[in-house]
Amino acid sequence: MSLSQPRFRSSQCESSVLASVTLGLEEFIDRQGGDSRQVLSRAGLRSGLYREPNRHISLKNYCHSMHEAARSTGNEHFGLWFGEQFDPEGLGLFGYFATTSPDLRSAITGMQGCFDVFQRNSLLGFSIEKGICQLEYRLLDGDIVDRRQDAELTVGMLNNVLRRALGECWSPLEVHFQHPALVNSEPHRDAFQCDVRFQQARNLILFPESCLDKPMPDANEMLNNVVRGTLSELVGHQPRLLSTAQRVKSELLELLPEGDAGIEQVARRLNLSKRTLQRQLSAESYSFKELLDELREELALYYLEYQRLSISEVAFRLGYSEISAFTRAFIRWKNMSPSDWRTR
Repeated sequence: MSLSQPRFRSSQCESSVLASVTLGLEEFIDRQGGDSRQVLSRAGLRSGLYREPNRHISLKNYCHSMHEAARSTGNEHFGLWFGEQFDPEGLGLFGYFATTSPDLRSAITGMQGCFDVFQRNSLLGFSIEKGICQLEYRLLDGDIVDRRQDAELTVGMLNNVLRRALGECWSPLEVHFQHPALVNSEPHRDAFQCDVRFQQARNLILFPESCLDKPMPDANEMLNNVVRGTLSELVGHQPRLLSTAQRVKSELLELLPEGDAGIEQVARRLNLSKRTLQRQLSAESYSFKELLDELREELALYYLEYQRLSISEVAFRLGYSEISAFTRAFIRWKNMSPSDWRTR
């Protein structure tokens, strides 16, 4: 069953990522028994994109390629293991900027400063609290609902940058993911060699502050300056801003499981008044209620693919306090109950 439904409206601004992230993807899919050409085609991508590493491709399509690859190969942890084996240099300019930095602190600061060049409409955050570093990854585009594979992939890639400085045997203190444990979580602990927690407020890698002064083994001042200059040139090609609907959907994705996803809460998180938010959505031919209903439908179809989530858990993730309310809504969407849809 397709996650995309015809009635869902397209965004005003498509988020993107540098095509360097496709390096090795086709071979990884084929080695695991999938058909890379078909996988990429179903995701709206073409083969050979890695040959144009500084070209931006659709981030939504790239995320969907991880979902399609997991289906094609039968490996429900596809994103996790693709990220775990991905060398930092495979990230193109972004990766080389990190690996040629003098130390880990400079690498993280540099990545944070140029992340919007690498991946548009996403966040790479970094903070230190009581001697513990928190490296955060967050999607800001609410049109991207299927986020599990991408989060596990990207956190794995970032962790490999840390391991480049700290050694292959190093492991974080903890890794946090916003999504629930939709599949067996043991492979996550094997990949990161630490405690991995799900249904958390943010996607995080936690590690000691003392790690920051560790030298990068491939530090190269000249190459670092060259890469910095090239990245600076790319900064000039700024994307259009996300639409209000995209921003609202992104906030709703985080608020729904907390059961407090009203328009007042969303407006507050976007630093807007309720009236301003309503006016901006109206200009995009949306109402808040309609947007919330469409997002819930899309999320319901996504979560029902994962057998580990009970119907009651799906209802909870969508912000329903009663299973009956979710069932009524689903029958309105699909003319059948959630359990019947899952069986089909």
